[in-house]
Amino acid sequence: MLLKKIVIAEDDDAIAHMVNMALGDAGFLCLRARDGDEALKLVKAHDPDLLVLDVMMPRVDGLEVARRLKGDVMWSRTPILMLTALAQVEDQVHGLEAGADAYMSKPFDLRELGARVKALIRSARRERDRSPTTNLPGSRAIDEEIEGALKSGKPTACVHVDVLNFDNYSDTIGIARSEDTVRNLGQWLLDAARGASGGGAFVGHIGGSDFIAVLSPEHVGPFVAAAESTFDAKRATFPENATQLGLVLAIAHTDGLTLANGADELGRRLGKAMKAAKATGKTNHVVWSAS
Repeated sequence: MLLKKIVIAEDDDAIAHMVNMALGDAGFLCLRARDGDEALKLVKAHDPDLLVLDVMMPRVDGLEVARRLKGDVMWSRTPILMLTALAQVEDQVHGLEAGADAYMSKPFDLRELGARVKALIRSARRERDRSPTTNLPGSRAIDEEIEGALKSGKPTACVHVDVLNFDNYSDTIGIARSEDTVRNLGQWLLDAARGASGGGAFVGHIGGSDFIAVLSPEHVGPFVAAAESTFDAKRATFPENATQLGLVLAIAHTDGLTLANGADELGRRLGKAMKAAKATGKTNHVVWSAS
């Protein structure tokens, strides 16, 4: 597994050493920059997962570094944790407006620094993985959610959602309207999951018209019922003739699965259930069973 890379842009040797030791002990690979110009070069050469950036630095200050990175499409998503000895609210506002994602005032607690760094990297990773069409978590986040469920050992259900005959329909209505339809579907599924679980369910977008929901077994019934009824009610508002479309859902539980082989077996179960659901040719759901 590759270490997460962090560029530490700090001209004070003592502070830079302290931050480097703390983050290095936490499992990060740290690269030191002594001024803003060097920080920009390191970011562009190494594409780090995060930049720890001091405000007051020689040559190019931290505010200007943040502005340049956030203004460049290649680096605009690199999270920035800004460090400053300036404690006034106005100073922090200037940093956030320049592009900082979070702020810490000197002196700071190293435990808090480590926690903030990890939180920013997690948030940035989730943001990068989001579907550009639906803004829902993408394939990597789906894998992590399922892995987390298997690791916890708690009873969990996965629901694979797809739209029957969507590829042919998409060819008819064109890319733009097809994406609008998928975007709406993603929102309906998210609303259904939130309504069924009270906000504790996960909905991710694999791509196209394929989605995955991960939720507690007791929430599956209400989620499926809401998803099916909403889809059938909204179908009349779709572009062109959408009568051939149907919402098909495959349901599989994690019973008896372990982290070692659970993801592959869960995929097999969902695949078998989805094949059966699509065979009906209409909106419906199928729960996988071993029989």
